[in-house]
Amino acid sequence: MHLRRWVSGMLSIVIPVRNDIENLLKTLAGLNVYQDDRFEVVIVNDGTVYPSNKPHSFLREELLIVDLPQVKVVNYHPSFGVGHAFDRGVENCRYENIILMGCDVTPLGNWYEQVLEAVTDNPNTLGCAVCVGSGTGHRHYGADLLFWVDKDDLPKDSPLKDSKDYTALFKGKWLPAKEKDTPYEIPCLMGAFYWTSKSYYNLLGGWDTKIEDKYCGHRVWGHLEPFISLKSWLVGGGCTLYPNIEASHEFGRINRKTKWSKGARSAEWTWWNALWILETMILDEFQRQSLYDFVKPCLNFNVARKMIRQNKDKVIAVREANALKFKNTLDIFTEKFDYDF
Repeated sequence: MHLRRWVSGMLSIVIPVRNDIENLLKTLAGLNVYQDDRFEVVIVNDGTVYPSNKPHSFLREELLIVDLPQVKVVNYHPSFGVGHAFDRGVENCRYENIILMGCDVTPLGNWYEQVLEAVTDNPNTLGCAVCVGSGTGHRHYGADLLFWVDKDDLPKDSPLKDSKDYTALFKGKWLPAKEKDTPYEIPCLMGAFYWTSKSYYNLLGGWDTKIEDKYCGHRVWGHLEPFISLKSWLVGGGCTLYPNIEASHEFGRINRKTKWSKGARSAEWTWWNALWILETMILDEFQRQSLYDFVKPCLNFNVARKMIRQNKDKVIAVREANALKFKNTLDIFTEKFDYDF
């Protein structure tokens, strides 16, 4: 597989946001957009609401970008989800080299030149920075891609340790550092600061958020990285970590007691994300058309298909367990979005 290599001296940065205006302002300041015009920033406002629950479109004045033509704002109401926001953001990018990042992430050091060199040298892969916890300083170097996660795989302090028969599909698990100062392959992106070419993103189909004019894909952050990482491996591009590029990440936004995170993101929506992956990529019968819709006729997915077939019974069991566990949530989703898993 070879895509046309398009070397450009500019980067487009896509930042989805929902209700996180304070973090967005910090991120824009961290990018130094008010002095640096070497790149464009595409902000996708995914249905932000006022505390009174009234829709809110970002104004250039409140983002302090009145005189910054390199910053573009795309507003959507109602919210379609972070997957949709990324896909629409990429559509609005002017440049071939793109960065995908959260609104609570700040690249560190001399990041621009390094990312530009990385993506122009390797346009047919997904690149990832080292993730630095803003409060802890802990460094994470991508993640393992775990297909099946049982209770024994969970951290000792995980609140899910007390759950009965916990099992899940497609989880990312932080990786420790390797004694390398050059880029190396990792199983899964992690850290919310990634880059690739626009051509490669479109080849992957982004986060596959649109089916029959309905947006059904990833609604919130959760399972995004395992999903697109696996897609990249299926087409032979994979994921690469660059140990000399770092990005600070603002963790700790999820309130486990209320199962709700700041910015109107709920834990229930992460269940939707997991079910969306199962519907899109792992099926009871591999003759189902939707699998072929995902993998474009020119792509080779025999290795992944063989792996899934060999574990078919477990895959089906996990699907059934998830469907039972999330039955009430599924009923709500089906009624609200008219989409039947």
